[in-house]
Amino acid sequence: MKYLIKYLLQQNIRSQKYLAPVVFYTIVMLLMYSYKPNPVADSYGVTAMLLFFGSAWLGLTVMNAEPPNQIQLLVLHTGSRRKVAIGQLICAVVMQLALTLITIVYPIITGMFERQPTTHEWIVAWCGHLVLALLGLSISVFFQNAYISRLSWSLPIFIVVLLSSFVQVSLSERLPESLQWISYILPPAFYLVQKMMLFDGGGLGQIVLVCTWSAVYAMLLLSTHIWLSGRRDLRS
Repeated sequence: MKYLIKYLLQQNIRSQKYLAPVVFYTIVMLLMYSYKPNPVADSYGVTAMLLFFGSAWLGLTVMNAEPPNQIQLLVLHTGSRRKVAIGQLICAVVMQLALTLITIVYPIITGMFERQPTTHEWIVAWCGHLVLALLGLSISVFFQNAYISRLSWSLPIFIVVLLSSFVQVSLSERLPESLQWISYILPPAFYLVQKMMLFDGGGLGQIVLVCTWSAVYAMLLLSTHIWLSGRRDLRS
């Protein structure tokens, strides 16, 4: 497995497809921290939301980095489609970890905050960013070429799902009662970002609950993708 992950990482770096989401995300983050001082909780809430979108975009580039014939060769060498799918996910997570590390550490080492984060704020920042990055990845896997062959079809739905994750409260108020279930199945990104922004350094109970729910939601999607990848030839 480690050779597969190493190969996938090298291929992604060589392809340079990761550059667009990484550069765009980095520029937006630098613009946000172009002045100081910044409030700790609000700033980490905004960067976590940006990381959700950036991770989803980055995940999609990782999933689509290899052409179908190359995927078939990887399956022959590894002996399992699920191994290839897991390798792609680990590759995406490694790249997202690097983005998360930069996002959390940058404002501290450059003195962009109004004060140093407390231990509780530090914990919330790491948990929130990591879970939202995983949530973004779990959505992106279902919009890769293996599931929807035409980018012109998958991209609009992909963008709508990501944006809907942050308007589900207002969406629920506007939908007829018979359709309000739609808001309950959308990714819970809004609720986690909201808790991060409102975090005042007090109890961690509510934010742990939302983090856990978001992580379970992401793991269910990723598990479904891994199961489906072994059920059929996704590239046929």
